[in-house]
Amino acid sequence: MRLKEKTHRKFVEFFEKISSMYQGKEFELAYSDIQRETGAASVTLKRAIQALAEDGVIEVQSGRNSRYARFRYLLATQDIEENPPSTAPIVSEDISEEIPRHGGALESMTEEVGELSLLVDHLKRRVRNQEMAIALLQDRLAEVEDKIRKR
Repeated sequence: MRLKEKTHRKFVEFFEKISSMYQGKEFELAYSDIQRETGAASVTLKRAIQALAEDGVIEVQSGRNSRYARFRYLLATQDIEENPPSTAPIVSEDISEEIPRHGGALESMTEEVGELSLLVDHLKRRVRNQEMAIALLQDRLAEVEDKIRKR
């Protein structure tokens, strides 16, 4: 079951945002809340959730009743496992001499570096999605130009 690229991207970004709020842990949401945030119809919502589950983007389990579901965003954990932040060890080595003077500064700095690396990964994914959309638009524009030339 395929979704339009824009719809797919909208749902992935929504689940990514909610997952970051819950720090990558499992969370429970009402279908109506998802529908309100994404602006999708109920049929589209059901198709999108099913498609994302099939693609391995999210994991879905039944919630407290039929209007709720428990979700886990899987891409964030895969990205972290596959690409651990490479800057964190370098920062900890550079600052290791300053630990006695600053106390908890090292911990907060490594947390900030981790957050920044997640933000950079998110931005890279958004750029990739936008590049794909641009390429699609260019293809469609070329088709229209070809039709105009044939007339």
